[in-house]
Amino acid sequence: MSVEVGTFEEAHVTGDPALLRELFLIVLDNAIKFTPAGGDVRLDVSVANGHAAVVVTDSGIGIPAGELPHVFERFYRGDAARRAAEGAGLGLAIARWIAEVHGARIDIASEPGAGTRVRMTFPVAGSP
Repeated sequence: MSVEVGTFEEAHVTGDPALLRELFLIVLDNAIKFTPAGGDVRLDVSVANGHAAVVVTDSGIGIPAGELPHVFERFYRGDAARRAAEGAGLGLAIARWIAEVHGARIDIASEPGAGTRVRMTFPVAGSP
């Protein structure tokens, strides 16, 4: 598997560094955990219109459309996730909470067999 840093613009956001680190680690860990050998994980950071976007894209197992509305629920683990890796189903629930307390959004798009894209959007420090 390869992990690549793509676009990487400097982005200043206000928040708790330990919590923000945990947010990014949760999302990156999931991307790596659910991407098989030979797959790709990519991290992009960009700034536009007063917002910083951190996007993690993988070529992993993906998430069926019917499961997407539930992935941020505590203890939720889809069928493929249960088979692919261990975990308690808390990671994305914690990630959403961290995003929300920082005034950010976290969105997920996925297609089974094609991968997942997680986008976290933060207000840039000092922006109105």
